[in-house]
Amino acid sequence: MRERTWAAVVAWIALVFSFSGASSFAGDSGAGAAVRPAGQDVYGGWTHLKGKKTGFFHTEQLAGRWWIITPEGNAFFSKGVDSVNLTGAKDEQALKKTDEAGDHWAAATAARLHSWGVNTAACWSDDRLGAHGIAWTPRPHLTDGRSTTIPDVFDPGWAENVRKRALEQCAPHKDDPWVLGYFTDNELPWANEDDADLVLKMFLERPADAPGRLKAEGFAKEHGHAKAREFRAQVAHAYFQVTFEAIRAADPNHLILGCRFEGHPPTDVVRAMKGYADVISLNNYSSKPPADLLAEMHKATGLPVMVTEFSVKAKDSGPLISHGSGPVVATQHDRALRYTKYVEDLADLNFCVGYHWFRYRDHPGNNQGLVKVNDEPWEKLAEAFRATNARLDERHAR
Repeated sequence: MRERTWAAVVAWIALVFSFSGASSFAGDSGAGAAVRPAGQDVYGGWTHLKGKKTGFFHTEQLAGRWWIITPEGNAFFSKGVDSVNLTGAKDEQALKKTDEAGDHWAAATAARLHSWGVNTAACWSDDRLGAHGIAWTPRPHLTDGRSTTIPDVFDPGWAENVRKRALEQCAPHKDDPWVLGYFTDNELPWANEDDADLVLKMFLERPADAPGRLKAEGFAKEHGHAKAREFRAQVAHAYFQVTFEAIRAADPNHLILGCRFEGHPPTDVVRAMKGYADVISLNNYSSKPPADLLAEMHKATGLPVMVTEFSVKAKDSGPLISHGSGPVVATQHDRALRYTKYVEDLADLNFCVGYHWFRYRDHPGNNQGLVKVNDEPWEKLAEAFRATNARLDERHAR
């Protein structure tokens, strides 16, 4: 790839500011430069409803409704976007070459998000956004979990590794008030409600001397596969306990936002979170919020919930030629309407504390983004964000 010039980078930054409504961002000297609308604190919290002022984000139940509370003690409904980062950005390579260029990108992008009422740079977002007035959610790599593999939670060596990584990856953020909280993993394969045997088999297929296999063999010998749910619940309990205690030891100040469940997680696994997380996070691409499921998860744990991935695509933005979850509607107008209805329905749930839209930028052929591949906003969707987010706190307080 040929070297891009600094002039091209500056031109791109100017373009972003022109789209972002950057007049709402007074300079780029840090988080304190954000200028919030009346009724909001510097973190994007709603000043009409007060909780405890602790200096960090935390959760509270106020007047029968769950909220996140900002470091300044104000009610906060997390209005977030996933993957706010440089991947795919115009002049991406040039922007990565210098800290100054990347910082200008972060300032411009934070200004744009502020103008749309977004207060959270959610999973997989650039940590520099926190320096420009956007709460962010680190996704540390603590567990070696994958979408196809649950880690061997019965291995003492695994637990020690989790503790070590938490000290390396979480402790440096413990005094940062712009950290909303930590996700521990993404879409681990807990299997469906009635497929617990898949988790038992996963552990039975580990190497012969693996602690998890020995545990699974002992369980299967005593209880058989018919009680595989009990085994899965033990796996989940060990996973949540170890990750919770490791993060708390490294960083006692910030929220633990769960493992980003996928679709419809099993009740026995969700229940195992009780006492080992602050928020339940769910990635769910149904056409409307899964209100009954969210209520069930809340009832099982007593914890508030967030939908941390959802999106809507539209046919009029070009061919949908690659991956990307979520319903497909006809036009960008329909897309904006569907977004608005979805987040308003979430705000009506007294146990919900926010939403995170997936994602910030389109991929070619995958128009899930809030902005296009060339960084231009999808204007109707951006306007829906702006208008809806402005009234979402009051709606949640009803």
